[in-house]
Amino acid sequence: MFLSHFRPMALAPEIIKAALPAFSNTRIMMMPVKIGALDGIPERFHSLMKTLYALCEGRFYGEVGYLTIDERDLKAGETLRRPGLHVDGIHNGRAGSWGGGWGPAGNGMLTVSNTPHCEAYLGLVQGEPGLEGECDQVDLTQAVPHRFEANKVYWVDGLCVHESLPVETDQQRLFIRLSMPSTAPWFEGYTPNPEGIEPTGDILPARQKFMQHGSENALT
Repeated sequence: MFLSHFRPMALAPEIIKAALPAFSNTRIMMMPVKIGALDGIPERFHSLMKTLYALCEGRFYGEVGYLTIDERDLKAGETLRRPGLHVDGIHNGRAGSWGGGWGPAGNGMLTVSNTPHCEAYLGLVQGEPGLEGECDQVDLTQAVPHRFEANKVYWVDGLCVHESLPVETDQQRLFIRLSMPSTAPWFEGYTPNPEGIEPTGDILPARQKFMQHGSENALT
């Protein structure tokens, strides 16, 4: 049994929408960044990152976190991110991946999207995630589903059960995640910081199926 948890941050969606740059098909995967700094972050995202840093509530400043920016033109029925119920905070059966949990393995992550195509669960979950966080086998009867609103920031636990939803019409989707400092491994094939900020976890071989676009993959 574990707790699937997230919480909306106190910020009007209009503020985030105004800070989002024009669509540019950018893809940055888990790039190491120093919380509070803009080193290596594309300039067009600076306004948004300043807003996200302000939501960190003064925590982790100067420590290394990880930035994901994922944009793509989607066709109806496609998902931008990983389909199927899963958690981000598990790799090879161990907690600590992709932002980790609230404890020593990690501190969660801030997420925001320009479209409402993520559904997450809040509450107790019966069962355990699979080796790579898959959760189709868990019992969610004591948890409540919640569709994440567009342009609204959520602080998400690494053990929050969620899934990317397919779009109903062709559209451009932007997803941003700022993973807080953690002991998670960093995988070859992720985006290096051009200013030389290094990951703090172990560097492991690339997981190819987690590195591709499209609904057929297992991108988390």
